[in-house]
Amino acid sequence: MNQLLDVVAKLASCEKFVVTTHMSSDGDGIGSQLALGRALRGLGKEVALINPTQVPENLRFLLKEPAEIVTPRDIQAPEELFRSAWTVVVDMGAFERLGAVLPLSRQSEGIIVIDHHRLDQEKGVTYLIDEDACATGAIVREVINHLDVPLSVEIAEPLYAAILTDTGSFRYPSTTPKTHRLAAELLSAGVEPQRVYSEIFERQSPTRLKLTGAILSTLRRSPGGKVAWIEMRHEMIRQVGARMEDADDLVNFTVQVDGVVAGFFFKELGNNHTKVSCRSRGNFPIDRFVSPWGGGGHQNAAGVRLDIPIDEAEELLIREAVSALESETAER
Repeated sequence: MNQLLDVVAKLASCEKFVVTTHMSSDGDGIGSQLALGRALRGLGKEVALINPTQVPENLRFLLKEPAEIVTPRDIQAPEELFRSAWTVVVDMGAFERLGAVLPLSRQSEGIIVIDHHRLDQEKGVTYLIDEDACATGAIVREVINHLDVPLSVEIAEPLYAAILTDTGSFRYPSTTPKTHRLAAELLSAGVEPQRVYSEIFERQSPTRLKLTGAILSTLRRSPGGKVAWIEMRHEMIRQVGARMEDADDLVNFTVQVDGVVAGFFFKELGNNHTKVSCRSRGNFPIDRFVSPWGGGGHQNAAGVRLDIPIDEAEELLIREAVSALESETAER
C-alpha cells in the first residue's frame, strides 16, 4: 500500500510525463500505457506516450489516433521532452527491454515503474510492484482509482485488453475471482468483449498466416516429449515479406502439444543475437529456468535474450530444459 500511495502522490503532484513500455509491446504494456496516459490527461497533465518500437497491428484498434503512441524516431529532439518530464514505465520486465527509450528515460526528472514482474530494483527509481497481480493493467486500475479519475470506456477498454491478453483469455493460473470482478467492472464501463477479442485474436494478415505455417513446420520435440521448440530465421521472414512482430505469440503453440511441459520459440535477431520466448505448463517455473541467462517473466510465461547464434541458443536451452525435465540429453 505504501508503494501505491507513493506513486499516486508523485503522479498527482507532477505535471509532465512520458509513459512507455517494453520493446515488442504486448496487450498488457500497450493497454496499461494508454489507460494511464489518458487518465493523467484527464487530470490536466501533459503526457507523451513514447515506445521503443511501434504498436503491433492487432493492438492499433485501441488508439484514438494513429500517432497517440510514437517512437523516438517519430519526434524531433526526444531527449528534450524527457528531460523536462517524469518517465513512467509500465509492464517493463527489465530495464534493457526499453531499448532506445532507456537512455532517454535516464535523462528525465525521475523514473516510476509500475509492474507485476519480479524485478531487480535500482536505487533512485520509484517502484509499484505487485507480483500477485494478474496483469500490470490491474495495478494501473488501482492507481487510476486512487487518482479519482472516472472509469470511462476510453480507459476501461485498454485495461480490459491488458487483462485479457496477460491472463491468456482468463485461463492462466494468475486468473482469480478478483480478476473476474475487475473484468466485470470494465464491462460495466462499456467495454465490448467481442470487439476486443476479435481485434486482438481473430484478425490476421495473409502474410502472418504464411509465416505461421513456416515457423510451425520447424516444430521439434525432445525424446521424452516434455520439451518442444520452434524457430524463426531471417530467411523465413524475407521469403514471405513479413515483419518480426508478425510472429508474436506463436510460442503458445509449443505447449499445446500433448505431453509438453516447456516450450521455446527461438528468433534470430542477428548473427550473434537470439530472442527466446518461453512457456510452460503446470508448476514448472519457466521464469526461474531462464533467470541464469538474464531472462525473466512469470512462472508460465517468460523470455530471454542471448548474445549467441540461434543454433547455439537452441542447443544450450534445450539441453538444459531436457536435463531439468527428462534427465537425458536432447536429440538434435
